[in-house]
Amino acid sequence: MRTTILTIAVALAVAATSTAARNCKYGVTYCGSTLQRIGNYDTEIQSISRSRGLSGAGDSILFRCSTILGNVEYAGYCGGGKCMDGGQGNSDYCQQD
Repeated sequence: MRTTILTIAVALAVAATSTAARNCKYGVTYCGSTLQRIGNYDTEIQSISRSRGLSGAGDSILFRCSTILGNVEYAGYCGGGKCMDGGQGNSDYCQQD
C-alpha cells in the first residue's frame, strides 16, 4: 500500500514539473521556433505575427516572456533565418551581419 502511494506521489510530482517546464521564463526573449519547442505557443505566435504583418515567425521574430504565467509579446524582427537560440536559460537574439 505504501509503495503504491509513493509511486503515485512521485508520478504526480514528475507530471507537475514537466508541465511547468513548458512555459517560457519571465523576462527571457525567445525566437518563435524556440517557443514552439518548449510549449504550446503556436496560436500566440501566429496571432502576434499577423497583427504585425509578419511571416516566418519560427526563425525571424523574437518574443519576450511578459508574465510569470507564460504569456509572450512581440520583442523584435530579425529577418529571415536570423533568430538565434541563445541556449537554455539565456535570451535568444538576432544574428548580426
